[in-house]
Amino acid sequence: MNKVVIILIVCTLVLAIYILTPVEIEGIVDHKLIIGCNENTCEEILNRPHPDAPWISVDNKDFEKFFSPTDKNVFVNDSIKEFLERKYTSINYCVAVQVNSEDPLNDVPKGETFTYFVSIENFNKVKIGNKVKCKVSRYRIDKITILE
Repeated sequence: MNKVVIILIVCTLVLAIYILTPVEIEGIVDHKLIIGCNENTCEEILNRPHPDAPWISVDNKDFEKFFSPTDKNVFVNDSIKEFLERKYTSINYCVAVQVNSEDPLNDVPKGETFTYFVSIENFNKVKIGNKVKCKVSRYRIDKITILE
C-alpha cells in the first residue's frame, strides 16, 4: 500500500514539474500586431499582413495618427495605451516569431513563423528583426515571455 502511494506521489511530482517547465525557443521577430476587443467583436488595429506590404499596416483609421507606414517598429507609449483602453475592453499584444529552433508545443517547425500573445512590456521590448529567446509555457502555449 505504501509503495503505491509513493509511486503516485512521485508520478504527480514528475507531471507537475513537466507542466511547469517551459520550452525555450529562439527566433527572429517577423512582425507585431495589436488586436482590440469589445464583447464578441475583435479588430486588428495594426498588422503586417504581407511581406511586400509596409512594415506597419494600420487597419483602424483611429490609430493612423500614432503610426506611420514608414516606421520600422511599433511601441505602445502611455498615450496609445490610454487610447486603446478607452476604445476596447481588452487588448491583445502579439509578436510573430520566425523560429530558428522548433516549437514542439505549437507544432511549429524550424523556419516557420508563429504568432504569440505577449505582455505589453514584452511587446515594447522587441523590435522587428530582433533575435529573441522566449519561454513558451506548457499550460498556455500561445503566450510567450521574451527572455532576451
